Amino acid sequence: MTDTATVTNAPPAAGPLTVEVWTDLGCPWCYLGSHRLRHAMNRAGGRITLTLRSFELDPDASAEPMTIPEILTRKHGLPTQAAMQAEAAMQAQAAAEGLPFSTDRVHANSFDVHRVLQLANRHGAGAVFFETVQKRYFAGETNPYDHASLTEVAVEVGLDGDEVRAVLASDSYAQQVRRDERRARELGVTGVPFVLLGQRFAVAGAQSIDAYAQAISRARESRS
Repeated sequence: MTDTATVTNAPPAAGPLTVEVWTDLGCPWCYLGSHRLRHAMNRAGGRITLTLRSFELDPDASAEPMTIPEILTRKHGLPTQAAMQAEAAMQAQAAAEGLPFSTDRVHANSFDVHRVLQLANRHGAGAVFFETVQKRYFAGETNPYDHASLTEVAVEVGLDGDEVRAVLASDSYAQQVRRDERRARELGVTGVPFVLLGQRFAVAGAQSIDAYAQAISRARESRS
């Protein structure tokens, strides 16, 4: 059973169960966690609203892309061989769950991706946009740090290309990203994925499908 924590004394809400997920693009555990959470939601059935929230694991990252071994070496101090071994281990775990995982990816500042996520949230397409971008990123099929590539995916999931390009050419939705990150700090979040169910129960880290399903069940029981 997963370790859930009650984070608020707010009264149970009626209607669909709200599930909020703080996540970041380049986080492999977020990638795995999202996959497992989706399976758990499908298993649980019923009405659930999923909203993805912005969280930057590396807010000081350069806009200039670096390879994954480079960033693991520079940021975490891993020797190149150890960085490559860590990537291979994640690749094996993703493959075991049927997820594509290319070790030939790049890493850069994810703030613009989060700003487009906020735009997508406004149009009710945040989850499908981010999950599509993240899966293709880890599959090595797209470079989401490139504005043209990011826009292409956004348009594919239903966003207006001109609106996306206008957002990327400005600082639009920066405040919304910061608001999500401020809320995360208020909740004591230090890493992602972080899931908040029904505004009452928190689940930190990439849990198993069973653990997420149990958390959903517990959140629903608290509303009865």
